[in-house]
Amino acid sequence: MFSSLRVPLALAFFCTIALTLALAEMVLLGGVRQTYLDNAQASLERDCGFVANLMRRHMDQTLLSPAARKMITDEMAQLSVNMSGSMCIVNWRGDILEDSAHRKGQNVSQRPEVDAALHGTSGLRLGDLETDPTMYVAVPMLAQKKIAGAIYASRSLSDLQLTLMQLRTRFYELALVVLLGGMGLSLLLARWLTRPLRRLTAAVKRFGEGHLDERIDIRSRDETAILTRAFNSMADNLEAQQQTLMRFVSDASHELKTPLASLRSLIEALEAGAPREQFLGLIHRDLDRMERLVANLLDLHRLEQSALKFHLEPLDLKPFLQELAEEHGALLVEPCCLTVETDADRLHQVVTNLLVNARRAAPEGTVRIGVGEGQLWVEDDGVGIAAEDLPHLFDRFYRVDSARSRHQGGTGLGLAISKGLVEGMGGTLRAHSAGPGQGARFTLEFNSRSGPRPAATREP
Repeated sequence: MFSSLRVPLALAFFCTIALTLALAEMVLLGGVRQTYLDNAQASLERDCGFVANLMRRHMDQTLLSPAARKMITDEMAQLSVNMSGSMCIVNWRGDILEDSAHRKGQNVSQRPEVDAALHGTSGLRLGDLETDPTMYVAVPMLAQKKIAGAIYASRSLSDLQLTLMQLRTRFYELALVVLLGGMGLSLLLARWLTRPLRRLTAAVKRFGEGHLDERIDIRSRDETAILTRAFNSMADNLEAQQQTLMRFVSDASHELKTPLASLRSLIEALEAGAPREQFLGLIHRDLDRMERLVANLLDLHRLEQSALKFHLEPLDLKPFLQELAEEHGALLVEPCCLTVETDADRLHQVVTNLLVNARRAAPEGTVRIGVGEGQLWVEDDGVGIAAEDLPHLFDRFYRVDSARSRHQGGTGLGLAISKGLVEGMGGTLRAHSAGPGQGARFTLEFNSRSGPRPAATREP
């Protein structure tokens, strides 16, 4: 129905103002009316009580004399003038004895307020403000501690009608001004509240068009700020992922281009009559390198998609490490009898990669492997790692020495895969080096689920 959120917001604000004004009118005019009626009732009861006391004093002493009757009648007439109404004395049968409005002889006992007074309690009745704007009050009249009749009074409520009408007119005039102002204020407030959403919508649109650097400044602490912060975080993540993807594609293309170019040159040499046996070996070398690269790329993809399955089983590390140390010519340190919950094949892949890398870094040096304090570590005394290289060591295709790694057949994916495999098994893989020429140490830490625990039997 509405093309913009501002319209329903402004309408909601406007309706709130209108409902508030309607409630204010009901409370204000109702309060004025009730206050007026309470004061009018108190005034009528006070005047009637005054006349009733006069009658009681005279009737308690003796019969009401003509002089006392005239004095009381004059007092009733004066009170009637003051309150713009009428007052009368009613006997115990409900007949009007004296009346300022000259209604003598009329019986009013059937009126509820008079009936209540003749039974000992004050009575009140309000006429309809439209057809009979009058208040009627009757109070008991006592003589010698017995109910002898009632004092019955009435007063016009026309002044209340006029007051309420004037107040309602002034209130409607003020309400009209408030509603007009509220309408404008509602539109401005709705525009101000939806401004962050418009900015966010524009940013999302630009982001969808490919502007991945689009961000929104956070200027508040409300729900829109939370939404904006979430968008910025999403944009940062997507931009980082795109950069990683582009870098990955570029690196993979570069890595594949090298053996492909080598294969092309070797094939061209064979076509030109070069020795077949020598060049076929080189072709097999490059094909093996491409096969390893593709296999590593598939492993990385499975790790990222959580599609690689791990079969965790108890593994005794002592024979496991002894076999690997002998295979790669490494020195086994602290060959403790420890068992861990791990995937033996994947752990073999990780440790083998670490040992191969260590041997490349120290071809003539010593490579050591050991277990201690919940850690499996591999270290060498080779070329070491510079401090600026350590944060990027587990990135894809990152090489500390690109020329040496390519010459030795490395793809630059081994450490990235090893880190993913270790984390997939619930552990962590870290690298430490004091600097170039100081060797390096790679530490595999097991978590509480896959961490080292004593074997079933220990050697004495």
